[in-house]
Amino acid sequence: MIRRRFLILMCAVLLLPLSDASAQWIGRMWGSWPSIDFIVDISAPGGRATGTTNPDVGNRVANVMDGYFQMAIEDFNVPSYFEPFQNDQPELLGKPFNKFVNDYMQDARDFTRTHFEYGDGISPKIYRNQPPSVSQDGVSLAQSNWTIFGDRGDQVVSDLTADLMLPLEVAYAGGLTERRKLYAWQSPEQDDMFILIRSYGRPDPPNVPDARAGNRGSAPSPESNTANPVFDDLYIGQNFMLVGGNGQGPMAQVGQGQGAFGPTHLGSANLGALGRWDELYFYDDDAKMVWARDGDSGISSGYRSDGDDRGEPAPPEGNEALELAKNARISAGEFLESEYKGKLWLYVSQTPTTLGDFSDANNWLLNESNASETAQPRLIKRVTNDNWQNTSSNTRSNVYDWIVEPGTTRAGRIMESDDPSTQQTELLPYALQVTWGPWDLKPGEWIHTVEAWVVAGPHADENKRVGAQWASGQISFAEKEAFLNSGQDSLAKAADLARQAWADRRVVNGTVNGSSVSWPIGVSPSLPLGPAWPSNVTYKSGPAQNEIEWTGASDAAGYNVYKMTGHETNLADPPIPINGNSLVTGTNYIDTDVIRGERYFYAVTSVDADGQESSIFATRSLSDGVSPFSAPTGDLKKVRIVPNPYSVLGGDLSSGGSNFTGQPNKLLFVNLPSRAIIRIFTLQGDLVTRLDHISGSGDEEWELMANDNNQFVVSGVYVAHITNPDTGETDIEKFVVIR
Repeated sequence: MIRRRFLILMCAVLLLPLSDASAQWIGRMWGSWPSIDFIVDISAPGGRATGTTNPDVGNRVANVMDGYFQMAIEDFNVPSYFEPFQNDQPELLGKPFNKFVNDYMQDARDFTRTHFEYGDGISPKIYRNQPPSVSQDGVSLAQSNWTIFGDRGDQVVSDLTADLMLPLEVAYAGGLTERRKLYAWQSPEQDDMFILIRSYGRPDPPNVPDARAGNRGSAPSPESNTANPVFDDLYIGQNFMLVGGNGQGPMAQVGQGQGAFGPTHLGSANLGALGRWDELYFYDDDAKMVWARDGDSGISSGYRSDGDDRGEPAPPEGNEALELAKNARISAGEFLESEYKGKLWLYVSQTPTTLGDFSDANNWLLNESNASETAQPRLIKRVTNDNWQNTSSNTRSNVYDWIVEPGTTRAGRIMESDDPSTQQTELLPYALQVTWGPWDLKPGEWIHTVEAWVVAGPHADENKRVGAQWASGQISFAEKEAFLNSGQDSLAKAADLARQAWADRRVVNGTVNGSSVSWPIGVSPSLPLGPAWPSNVTYKSGPAQNEIEWTGASDAAGYNVYKMTGHETNLADPPIPINGNSLVTGTNYIDTDVIRGERYFYAVTSVDADGQESSIFATRSLSDGVSPFSAPTGDLKKVRIVPNPYSVLGGDLSSGGSNFTGQPNKLLFVNLPSRAIIRIFTLQGDLVTRLDHISGSGDEEWELMANDNNQFVVSGVYVAHITNPDTGETDIEKFVVIR
């Protein structure tokens, strides 16, 4: 979801500016949009889009954009059936708490969503347009993200003000319910952000966690509201982590994988020692926005001899770590953490209200100055992991004081921004704690908060180009800083767009349907919407060409076709359609700029009269892609094996090498008859494997170059004995393998 738009402040000769229209990976966030869950990681790619491995690696830019929730209440009366205390603290059932906290540290006891979800932890998806049907050489490409499962509450709502809305409902011990709606847009200038509406209320009766209803069960609890006619001085806590990005260096080897907190690459692309927490944090109380960017760490010098590691430049050529990282298409000097990531708040209810009331007259952020002691947020602070407090290791009273900080002034509760010249000297992953309130909340009443998540920064290809210039001394320190600082301008632009979307909000006609609860979609942020994606797309391998057909979209002025070679994310950033600057006006395209044996992946997008474009990810081909083939021949003397010799270090065809792009262990037999038997032997006469060619084309792949025991063949000379079963004709071809 990173916007790769890039503003040049200096050195127009060396740093060629990108046009605003082209500086987008269209629909980038659709590659890995998050589910609404208790912990939401945002993994945004810098040209490596979906988190798959070799050569793709997703870059975690915000480790926990949405983290743990807390509610803090004074004078809370525990109901006689209360799941958190049922077994381990039954003596507290029915007793009052002077200071009570629920931070749902114990899954299925402090919170539940079983009355909303349809199973497997899956919440409904709501689209504005029907997801497309995509087929590839006659096989349907079913993707769970792009499939409507009616039995899981998925639906299409044509009135939706965004392209996608993901809802969730959570019931907490004590009787509080949270309803979330995450909105996402697919078009250019809109795909750098999500907007999340949170509504906290007290249905009458509420659903609460109840193990008597089954594992992770829930049940109505009228007593919860009876015991607490008012939630007196209710505070809502929200916390999240903006640490993330890519961090590069010999220290802080936080590893690779989704379980590690802090900066990390996802996947297993042999990235070596990657990761360092040296984020700088900033907060603007007037803009109600907190954001972070990479700093120039004082922990170590990274890979630069001058010690400057802002932007986390990749190692130089010849460095062992770079050789490992090249599997992820990382190049020497590339800036691996140039993005700015932030969260801003657009709305906070000043007084409890109805589920559908989002009036400006009740927006606490608009109606009270920051000088007031009750201005919002009440508290925003940055906390290290070691200093975090929760109910798993502290009393509820202590955690209440930590969330609320009673007896303090607002000036002391609002964090100060880091000095940009600060160099972090310890590896300290920080989380942000934000506290809202207080309110006196009665059954039937609701309060709302609305926030936007934004990640913005230069294109990955610009990170490569400018990083190489900085590494080689072609640009000055000031020019390098101007490039990295350009992300702040993009962040500000995306924040302004989020504010506009909220200002233009309107009521959407439609209903969220959970497993046992329904509620209106209601007030929703709104932006000008782009065209629908083509509803049906077909990709087909052809003789010396690939054929693409699609069903037209009624609101499209034309279409773009994108091509990826070797794997489905091998696309320039920003992407360049193979049809150039002229839109395709029909509904088919034949690509003849292809090589036999290469695997190709395509995507078709709709473009409307205003230049807005549908999502690349909606119609992208996957799996094995499509591959052009040759017609069969009747002369076995024309059979050839390519590449020959084969070398594991041969490089990709797309980069001028001899191996098939993204397929480092593949041989191709060409000029075959329509049917053939290929037996591969060592020079000693040992059978390695047998391939039965029955496709009717003139080509056959030996995709993994493995023997019948699934082991890669070793270096040596091999013999291919080829038989035409229809004529009995045979041929022998030799080939060389170098590993």
